[in-house]
Amino acid sequence: MFWLSKIRDLIESNTFIKFCLIGVINGIVGFSIILSLIYFFNINYMISNFLGYIGGIITSFILNKYVNFKTEGRIKAEFPIFIGSFIVAYSVNALVLYSMVELLHQSKLVGLIFASATYTILFYLSSKFFVFIKHQ
Repeated sequence: MFWLSKIRDLIESNTFIKFCLIGVINGIVGFSIILSLIYFFNINYMISNFLGYIGGIITSFILNKYVNFKTEGRIKAEFPIFIGSFIVAYSVNALVLYSMVELLHQSKLVGLIFASATYTILFYLSSKFFVFIKHQ
């Protein structure tokens, strides 16, 4: 059970808390972009949504890179891995949500809670161990 205690230590670490707070910030940025584009610039909601997500993911990358994990250089290597990690974590999130609601007949709220927790932990672990690696 060594790996369970290791995961628990990572989740309790400062970087996990910062990762979650950065997630709130990037959510606010992304949603602000979406609403601004729709209601102030009258841009199609689908285009606005896409651009908002791009703004949020760029905000998340910058804050996690420089504030949370504090890695230097390597943007060309880190950013594609970050995007890939996001896609994997989001895909697992969707799978968990679908499974909880459609296969296990749980409420949508319960499904969303489990899916969000899974997404957050998976995206954090991939960011810490695959994206923002400090090289000596």
